[in-house]
Amino acid sequence: MLTHADDWNRYYADAARPEWDMDRATPVLAEVLDLALPQGLRPGGELAVPGCGYGHDAAELAARGFAVTGIDFAPFAIEGARARYGDRATWMQADWFSPDLGPWDAIFDHTCFVAMDPPRRPAYVAACADHLHSGGLWMAVLFHDVSGRPGPPHAVSPGEMRALAEPRFDVLHLGPALRSHPRRAGREFLLVARRKLGTGD
Repeated sequence: MLTHADDWNRYYADAARPEWDMDRATPVLAEVLDLALPQGLRPGGELAVPGCGYGHDAAELAARGFAVTGIDFAPFAIEGARARYGDRATWMQADWFSPDLGPWDAIFDHTCFVAMDPPRRPAYVAACADHLHSGGLWMAVLFHDVSGRPGPPHAVSPGEMRALAEPRFDVLHLGPALRSHPRRAGREFLLVARRKLGTGD
């Protein structure tokens, strides 16, 4: 289980670019925004990117007008994000399970949920809800197929994802990604969910 910052630091220390890093923002970011903007997401809103890695998605969201905080457990990841993107976003080395984070208007989750060991998923979903304003949006890019490889990333089915989300969120969209990177084509799906009103603020 990868539960300590040192575990993730070793992933980053083993290679200049970890295998999951595509050296640019995920191409489905624009697809996710197309789904979320009609649900009230607006440029200028405060948006968190957990598990931000080297910061590609966070920097792209900042370029699109959002006030972005990129968060990662691993100090090496945050150092890499700062080196690549400077102050385009706010960078924070922190544990996503900390109760002191947020709240934000929205979360863009590309590689964080799928990096969690499956037994930690319910607690992770609860943390996402706790870090959002009531009515805030959780946008996630998920894998239903990891080609039989041991995680991370860990696969999750759309049905499992809905069951995990629905106690805290209203699921607005759950469907296949249409603009995936060729290395991930046919293996990703997208979630857009709204934190249920009145659950915590």
